[in-house]
Order: sequence, then structure tokens, then C-alpha cells
Amino acid sequence: MAAVPQIAEDSKVTLTHRSRRDFELREADFGKDTNEAINKWVWEQINVRRKQLENLHKHKVPEWRRIASGKPREENKSWPFPNCANLVYQLVGQSVDELASRVIGLLYETSPLAYFEYFTEPKDQAEAHHNARKSELLEKFIDVVGYEPEELDLRRIESLWFSDSAKLGTAWVAAYPEKVAEAVYVGYVPDKKKTAFEEDTLYEGPKCRVLRYEDVLFDPDADTPEESEWLSRKVTLSKRQLQERAFRGIFNEDKVRSILGKPDRYGPGEIKKREQLKKGIQTDSEEHVLAEWDIEEGYFYWYKGKKKFRLICWYHFATKTMLNLVFNFIPDNRVPLVRTRLSMDEHGMIGRGYADMLKDSQDEISTAKNQRTDAITFGILGINRVSPQNKNIDKNFTIFPGACMPFGDGEFEHFSIGEAAMAGVSLENESMMIQQAIERAGVGPPASGLGAGSGKIGAKGQIQFGSMGTLAVLQANNTRSSHRLSDFRHSHVKLISLLTSMYGAMGLGRKGTLFGMDEKILTEALQDVLEHRVRIPIRASEASSNKEVDKANGMLFMQVMRQHHQSISTLLQALSNPNVPDEAKKYFAKVIDAQNFMFQRLLRDFGYEQVKQFAPEPDIHEQEKTKRAGLLQMAASLRQPGGIHAPGGTGGMEGGFGGPPSSSGLPPVQGGPSSSS
Repeated sequence: MAAVPQIAEDSKVTLTHRSRRDFELREADFGKDTNEAINKWVWEQINVRRKQLENLHKHKVPEWRRIASGKPREENKSWPFPNCANLVYQLVGQSVDELASRVIGLLYETSPLAYFEYFTEPKDQAEAHHNARKSELLEKFIDVVGYEPEELDLRRIESLWFSDSAKLGTAWVAAYPEKVAEAVYVGYVPDKKKTAFEEDTLYEGPKCRVLRYEDVLFDPDADTPEESEWLSRKVTLSKRQLQERAFRGIFNEDKVRSILGKPDRYGPGEIKKREQLKKGIQTDSEEHVLAEWDIEEGYFYWYKGKKKFRLICWYHFATKTMLNLVFNFIPDNRVPLVRTRLSMDEHGMIGRGYADMLKDSQDEISTAKNQRTDAITFGILGINRVSPQNKNIDKNFTIFPGACMPFGDGEFEHFSIGEAAMAGVSLENESMMIQQAIERAGVGPPASGLGAGSGKIGAKGQIQFGSMGTLAVLQANNTRSSHRLSDFRHSHVKLISLLTSMYGAMGLGRKGTLFGMDEKILTEALQDVLEHRVRIPIRASEASSNKEVDKANGMLFMQVMRQHHQSISTLLQALSNPNVPDEAKKYFAKVIDAQNFMFQRLLRDFGYEQVKQFAPEPDIHEQEKTKRAGLLQMAASLRQPGGIHAPGGTGGMEGGFGGPPSSSGLPPVQGGPSSSS
């Protein structure tokens, strides 16, 4: 098997740039020999990656899910006695819910979902305000489509995404273009006596789907999805879904027809079947309606004519059938599978989740808890000794409160076992185990640190902060929990960036006017995203909740900005005063430059990128340049032939300095002083 795709022989491959905002698939046909080489290489990659990840997908991941769900290994325990305590302490599930709820709260409790900033300096004030308007519309648009259940529905998507990542260590989301066009009922036409339908595009744009861990194949030694030579997701389709994709032109119709009689199975796979049985869903039917085909949607590159092409394929592994092979239609050839990990402290593609990290601690705590429960049960019931000579007792005899026992003196004896002090020791030991496990998980207290807010001095001299600003800073502190959350935030930014680019490539359709926005400016902003003029400036210590901190800081900046502008205005008035000496004016101009530079730097430190919107530069230098240019022009004109420096010449200035005749009609002064004088 070749380690990397082979470089095929040179041939002419013509690509056309997609000028329309319509989604289309451009089939990649490199010729018979190259197509066969690609087919063989794809089959080998799928085969090898499945073998590499077989143990992980079939054994480890199902076990991690069991641990996270808190299900005991055995439904009923028989030691130290039948039906003894069998409770699993929900350490993993608690840590997963705690971490996922925090990051979802940080991202979705405040608006917007993401910031968009223009990092290039604008030419003038008008361009700065226009860029700000575009950023505002872009943020509002992503905010609306992100929350809207009929659009991206990101809260539901990312809740499951982050939970899976915290649970299993790695989780995947697929972003894909979707177009839904259906016949819509518009009414009955009496004249024609028939029902009228109109074809309408119900949805057009990107969609997201959380992938199962077992459905993604990759190179486990690669550090990022982009570095993996082969990356694919398994798409399980029914017969109708295969036929629909062939009808829409996504799959080759003849290739689909060739595999319809060869399904991979009838009903779900082994792992899914076990999960559904636990939910009470019976899946043992062999009916043909449950037939499923596993189609691998693969992302890889291939060289052709010394050019590197990014390709997307749909491949049926069992029959070695390439259903379609197209050029990558995602903007910038990006891979539309976004990965998130619980932590970035290990190399490779696979992360380590709480189910693997805390499984031993969860077993230890569960054992201690169950032992204490069993000890209490033994302490309450004790052990009874009954004389075997008593003929009134059978083997099914039980004792309960208020029971009458047919025993004579000395025929029944009760023994109390266990020590009461052991219960306290066990409880203290269990508390220490829980604390140690929480420390290992890195899910610390939900709030710590200092706040940010209005900065008002209270009656006793303490600084008072706004509540929401304080909450945002308390939740984003420099702890291991913050480090865990930062990994999710970066994945959130990557997903939002990908979806925004897809909106730019596919167009808005009717979404711009639907949401009541300025569609022209919004379209221009999306074009800027495709051309890399605007980006999302989120960092590890920031999230959307920082909007509350920004609002608190903005209230502080209002006062500082007012003082800054008043100070600049005072200096400008001094510059325009004719009584102020020139030396003082030069110094005032330098002070204005220094003060404005310092204020702009402070604005950038607080996250305000378009600083010229808030601290416009005075035109003193333009005036100085104009004045200096006038003096230079005067000097040049004086040195021209016929100027006042030339003997007998005429200058270029008006009013008797060797220039043309003035409007007063007086003749110009002839023959100015010589150059020697």
C-alpha cells in the first residue's frame, strides 16, 4: 500500500471558478488510469483506518459510554450477599455535565455568538464607520441563524458536541451545504379543477450534525484533522436516501443502482443495536425496509500534473464502488469536519475524556459507598442463629418487625456485627476520594477571582463592580477549568468561521430580508470574510460572555474618552490662537500626537480594534503639510527663470512680487534683488 497518493501523469485539467452563489458539485475526472488508482488508494485507506481504530470503536468507546452513563457492570451483584448495594457514583457524568454546562452558558447566555473585527486600518472615518456597520450586521446575522432552530440550531448541536468531547475525549461536527426544494401547496384552481403547487426552496445554506465517535476515520498519529492524509465520516443511508441522492445528482445514478441489492446489513449495527435494546427498542427484524448502506464520505488530496487538488468522495467499501468524486467545494479547500478535544496535552488525534480519566476513581468511590451501605445493612440485620432441633422452622422462614417466632429458650440467638465507628471513617475516606477526583478532573469552583464593572468607589472605599461583568470575569479565571473551556471555545470559533464562509459562498437567499437586515451591506461583509479581510478575534481567555465585561468597560471608557476629547480640543484651540508663540504650538502638536497615540493603544488593549472610530486624529498635520507645501511652491516659483531671484525676471506670485498682473491693474514689479544679494 502506498503511504501517500501517487503523483499521476501530467494532463490538462480545467477548473472553472464558481461565479454564482449556487451550490454545485464539480465532478473530478482525471482519466481511467488515475481514477482507478484513486479508487484503489481510497479502499486501502478505509481498510487500514478501520483496522487501526477497531479496538477503540468496538470496545473502548462503548465502555466509556457505560461509565459516563453510570450503569453498573452487573445488573445484580451477589457478593457479599445476593442483591447487595450496586450503586455507581456519578463522578464522570457529574464532571461532564458541569463542564459542558459552563461552556454552553458562557457562549449562549450573552450575545453575540462571535465577534467579527476588521484588523486593517481604515483609510478615513467613513470607511471605519462602514466597517463597524458590516461587523455589527455580521454578528447579528450569525447570532440569529445560530439560535434559530430552523437554521443552524447551534445550541443543541454544541451541547451534544461538548458533552461528547468531555465524555469521550474527542468529538466531531460535520458542516455541510443543504438545499431543500419541495412542491408547496398554494391552493385549488376552480377553473382548471385541480390543486396547484409551486416549487419553493424551503432552505438553502449550511447545516451541522454531531457525528458518532465510531463514524469518523482518521490517521491517529496526526495532530489536526487537516494533517490527516485520510479523513472520512460514515454516512448510513437507507434505500430511499440513496435513490434521493442519485436523483439530486450527488451520487452517480448507475453506481447507486449497482449497489442497491447489496446492503451492508438489515437494521442497525452491533453497537447501535445494544444501545437501542437498553432503551427498549427492538431491532432484530430482518425486513428489507431496514436495509442500510455504509457510505464513507472522504476528504483527501491528490496530485495531478504537479498540482495538488483537494477532493471529496463518496465510497461504498463493501463493493469497492466510487459513488462520486468531486473537487472540494468548501471555501479555501477547508475540511468541513471540526474536531474538539477535552484537552490539548497529548499528541495525536485522540483526546482523553473524563470516562477514561476518572473511571478508576469512580470505581473506588462506588466501592466505598456500596461497602458502607452493605455494612449498615449488616449492622441493622445482624446474623441469627437458630437451633436445628426446632421442627417448626422451614428453610423459607424470614424475620420481619412484629413477627411471632416459634422458638423456645436458647433456640434463637441474634448477633450484632460491624462497628459503628467504621461508618464515619468510610464516609470521611469517601469525601477525600471525591475531592481528589474533582481535582484531577480540573472542574474547580464555578466562580473565583475578581470582578469587572462600573469601578464606582463605595462608602467604605471598596470598588463596586457590576453584577454581570463580575460574573463573566469570575467564570473566566486562570484555572484548569478555564483551560478546559478554552479548548471548547477555540472549536466554537472554528465552527462559526467555517459556517460564515459557507454562507458567503452559498449566498443568503432570502435570509437577509427575512431577518430584516441590510442585505447589501451583509453580502459585502460575507464577501470580506471570503477574502480574509475580517476575522473572529477570540482568545483562550475570552468568550462571548466577555460582552458583559465590554459593556462594563465601555461605561468606564465613556468618561475617559470625554476627558481625552476635551483635552485635545483645548490644545487645538491653543494652536489656532495667534498670540501663542510658535515654539509652544510645536510642543502642543507633539502633545496631541502623544496623547492620541497613547489613547489608541489603550483602546487596542481593551479589544477595540477600529481605534480611529473612537479617537480620530486631528488635521493639524494636514494643515502643516499644506502650509509647508505652499512655502515650497513659493520657493520653487522664486527660483524659476524670470522669478524675483533672476535678474530682470518676473516671479510667479501675485501682488507685486514678480507675479502676473494683479486684479488692481498695477504693473508687476520688475527686476527683483539679485541672487548675490
